[in-house]
Amino acid sequence: MRQDRDVGPRGRLLRLFLAYLGGLILLLAGLWYVQVGSFGKYERFREVQSTRIIGETGIRGRILDRHGEVLAENRPEYGVVLYLEEMRQAFRDEYSRARKRRARTRAELPGLQRLCRYLVASNICHRVGVAVGRNEVLDRERFERHYHQKLYVPFPLLDRLSEPERARFAEQGGRIPGVDLECRFRRHYPLGAFAAHAIGYVLQRQDPVPEGRGMRLSYRQPEYQGSRGVERLFDRELRGEPGIRTVRINNLMYRQEDRVWLDPEPGNDLRLTLDVRIQARAEALLESRSAMLRRAERPDAGAAVVVMDVRNGDILALASAPDFDPNEFVGGIPRERLDRLRNDEIRRPLLNRATHGMYPPGSIFKLVTALAFLEDGGVDPRETYFNPGHIRVGERLIRDTAEPGDYDFERALARSSNSYFVGHALETGPEALVCWGRRFFLGERVGLLPDQEVAGAFPSPERLRRRWYRGDTANLSIGQGEIAVTPLQMAVMVSAIANGGRVPIPRLVASSRPNPALGDARAAREFPGGRVRGRLGASRETLRLLHQAMRVEVEEGTGHRARVDGLRIGGKTGTAETGRRTGEGREIKNSWFVSFAPVEDPRYAVATLVVDGISGGADCAPISGELHRWLHILDPAEDGG
Repeated sequence: MRQDRDVGPRGRLLRLFLAYLGGLILLLAGLWYVQVGSFGKYERFREVQSTRIIGETGIRGRILDRHGEVLAENRPEYGVVLYLEEMRQAFRDEYSRARKRRARTRAELPGLQRLCRYLVASNICHRVGVAVGRNEVLDRERFERHYHQKLYVPFPLLDRLSEPERARFAEQGGRIPGVDLECRFRRHYPLGAFAAHAIGYVLQRQDPVPEGRGMRLSYRQPEYQGSRGVERLFDRELRGEPGIRTVRINNLMYRQEDRVWLDPEPGNDLRLTLDVRIQARAEALLESRSAMLRRAERPDAGAAVVVMDVRNGDILALASAPDFDPNEFVGGIPRERLDRLRNDEIRRPLLNRATHGMYPPGSIFKLVTALAFLEDGGVDPRETYFNPGHIRVGERLIRDTAEPGDYDFERALARSSNSYFVGHALETGPEALVCWGRRFFLGERVGLLPDQEVAGAFPSPERLRRRWYRGDTANLSIGQGEIAVTPLQMAVMVSAIANGGRVPIPRLVASSRPNPALGDARAAREFPGGRVRGRLGASRETLRLLHQAMRVEVEEGTGHRARVDGLRIGGKTGTAETGRRTGEGREIKNSWFVSFAPVEDPRYAVATLVVDGISGGADCAPISGELHRWLHILDPAEDGG
């Protein structure tokens, strides 16, 4: 009592204050530990005791030709999966037996647990393999990765079961615990390599983006992603929308509850403008010619063809040889095979030569040269020009493949006289050549397949002001020098000449619509044809002269191998120097033929290229003529366009 009186009121208040202060400090320290110090532990605990949002992959849309022929579809693929949450007791039993067989230190126990889990799963994998008739070995690394990252979803044991294997599993698999048959859809191209460069292919997305239907996903089932061609360009519409399923898991990551919130929406079907009959014929003709040239020791031989409706820009065929089978890429192509496809610098099967290859056009560019000197140069097409068999430009002698003699415009185009076209181009000037080439949008991408398309090369007006010589004009006038084009660009060029001067915007996809068998996925979309990128501005008389001269070339000139009885075809051959030579010293040349028909009422244009060919007349004219014959018989725009 005396001691308390000695302390006094102020001392007792101080003690009370210190007691409260100490309690507050302890409380704040505890809160700090819970909120900050133990954040990592509680975060991990929260993550494994939560709900996982899983994206269910929808069925990918089909790709059809203009008549509804299926070019890409989905086929059911069956596999065996293991539900690991049903194996918890088996894992514990095996672990207990292993501990009884030999004492373990505490540090060895986690490794023992992992080994026991793997042994149980491996034994089940072996039993399933025996049941279906396969010799299967479980990949331990894949199993461990799945167990620690995606334990709440089934583990795939076997893929791609054949029909006999499914039957054997149905008969014997019921006695194996924790396994079940699962069906997924696999991308399939029923016609194999048909139109492979235009359609493209898909790859299985290894690390899917965790997003779907506006929700952040914990996991999305493996799905296909377009990697080339139409598959890539319209990947979003073809994929549809993922379904949403929630899985509640416990602190061991085993599934406790499974609920479906949203069903997956299938992707839309794409209807292309391609005609399966014309495309198939084009591919067969290209491969036949390329194979013949390779047998003739021309290993670089390849080819491409574009068939276009000149009235609306519809692409009826887009072929490139050699080609590849897109089915090889579905589900993962072996690295060795992929390297062979990518590194084959001679055949180059993955290169879409119709849109992605750049080649000097040679004499087919004389159509543009003709427009330049007929429209801007004041050349009289009836006036004759003497061809001595060559033309000299400065110190350079340009030989003429046409025989010496007098040539008016019609005969000069039909016989492809270099002297006539170079002479008039030099008189007209390079500005007119460049101006008319730019009206066809040469040197710019067409925009049909952006992921596999090049702009080519063509001089700009600014280029003419920097060290441009008469020799450059001479080269350009006959499609050599600073110019490189694609077959697609040349199809656009000849279509514009055929249809009266409208430069079309090519169309490959006509519509995107829900699959009627799967219900409405989303609104249908129509992609209108007949869009015009620009107008040439050439007179009707000049275009008539071109049509007439091109008709004479097919009937009497260098393109006579393209003749078809009962059909008037207008065409122009070309043979372009590449500047490359083989090991034996032979110069590699590219052959061209551009054409349209019928001359009196143009409907279809064909641009054909043969790489490392002989000549436009020998290589390309017969291919184009056969395609025009088929187009005349089938008339795809009338029977299903």
